[in-house]
Amino acid sequence: MKSFSGIYFLLTLAATVAVMFLRDKWATSIPELMSFGLAAAWIVRILAGRAKARLSPALLPLAGLLALGAIQLATGSTVYAWPTRVVMLYWAGNLAVLFCGLQFLDERRERERFLRLLLYFGFGVALLSTMQALTSQGKIYWVLTTEYSYQAIFGPFLYRNQYAAFMELILPLALYGAVTNPKRRILYLAIATTIYASVVACASRAGFVLATVELGLVPLVSARGRMFSRKQLVNGSLVMVAMLLWMAVPAGPELLISKFGAADPFQQRREFNEASWRMIRDRPLVGFGLGNWPTVYPGYATFDDDKYTNQAHNDWAQWTVEGGVPLLAMMLFLAAWAVRGGLRTGWGLGVPIVFLHCFVDYPIQRPGVAVLFFLLLAGLESGGTPAPAQRIRHES
Repeated sequence: MKSFSGIYFLLTLAATVAVMFLRDKWATSIPELMSFGLAAAWIVRILAGRAKARLSPALLPLAGLLALGAIQLATGSTVYAWPTRVVMLYWAGNLAVLFCGLQFLDERRERERFLRLLLYFGFGVALLSTMQALTSQGKIYWVLTTEYSYQAIFGPFLYRNQYAAFMELILPLALYGAVTNPKRRILYLAIATTIYASVVACASRAGFVLATVELGLVPLVSARGRMFSRKQLVNGSLVMVAMLLWMAVPAGPELLISKFGAADPFQQRREFNEASWRMIRDRPLVGFGLGNWPTVYPGYATFDDDKYTNQAHNDWAQWTVEGGVPLLAMMLFLAAWAVRGGLRTGWGLGVPIVFLHCFVDYPIQRPGVAVLFFLLLAGLESGGTPAPAQRIRHES
C-alpha cells in the first residue's frame, strides 16, 4: 500500500501540474478527488487493523482551519458563505494529502525513493518549462494560447511566482543529494543548477532571492556532522559556480534584472498590504470568512486599476484577514514546525522557505504547489538526520 501510495501521488502531482494553466473546476478538482480517495482507503485499512495510524502535530492547524470555517458558516460571521465553502474544500484536500503522506512516508527506504522520484519529476518540469519559455512565443506546450500575458506564463504555470515556489520545494532535494551522495554528486549538481537557472529565467524576484538562499543554506545544513576535506569543498564549489554560469546566463536573466531595476518594486503589493491591515483592525478576532479577502478588498482599496484583485499577494496578511488572529496562530505553528523539520533534514528546507515566500505572494493557494508542499511537509515528520561522517569519508 505504501509503494502504491507513492506512485499514486506522483501521478496525481503530474496530472495536477500538467493542467495548471486551466481554471476549469474539473482541473482544480483533480488533487482533491485523488487525495480524498486515497485517504478513505487508508482510513479503511486503519479501522480494519491492517495499518497503524500515523499522526502528526502538523495535522492540527489544518483541522483547526476547517473547524474555524465551520464556525464562521454556523455563526454567520463570514461575509459570503460560498467562497468559505470552496476554501474549506481546498484545505480539506490539503489535509488529506498530509494525512496520506504521513502514512506512506514513515519508512526511510520508501521516503528516499519517493523523494528521488519527486526530484526527477521536478527536473523534468524545469527542463520543459525553460525550453517552452525560450522557444514557444508564449504558447503553453508550444500549442495552446491563453488570455494571460506572455510575461506571466512559465511552463504550465500561469503565474511565474507559482513556478518559482514549486522549484523552491524541489531545489533542496538536489542540493541535499549533491552533499550526501558523492557517487552521484555531478548528476545532482547538474539538476540543481538546471532548476536554479529555470528560476532565473522565470524572473520571479522573490523566487530568485529565496532559491539563492537555498544554494547556501541547504548544503550547510546537509553537511552538518559530515567530514569533508578542503579539496572536496573547493572542487565542489568550483563545479557549482561553473555550472551556474554555464546554465543561468543562457537562460536569459534580462527580465529578472529589469524587475529588480523597477522604480517601485512593491507597487500594488504595498497598497494591498495597507488595505489588509485596515481589514485586520476591523475584525481582528473573527476575520471576514475564509476565501473572502477578494470580496472585502474593494471596500478598503485606495486605487482602482479596473482589474479584479483575486489575492492579497501576502498569504500571512490574507490568512489574518479571513480567519483573524486564530488562523494566524495556526499557520505560525505550522511554519515553526516546518522550520524544525527542515533544519533537521536539510532536504526539507524548501517548506519553510515557501512560508517566507508567502509574505510577498500566495504560493500554496494553487493545487500543483500545494500537493508538493504538503507531501514534503509529511516527509518532515520522519525525515532522518544526516548519515555518519565515516560513510562519507569511505565513499569519497
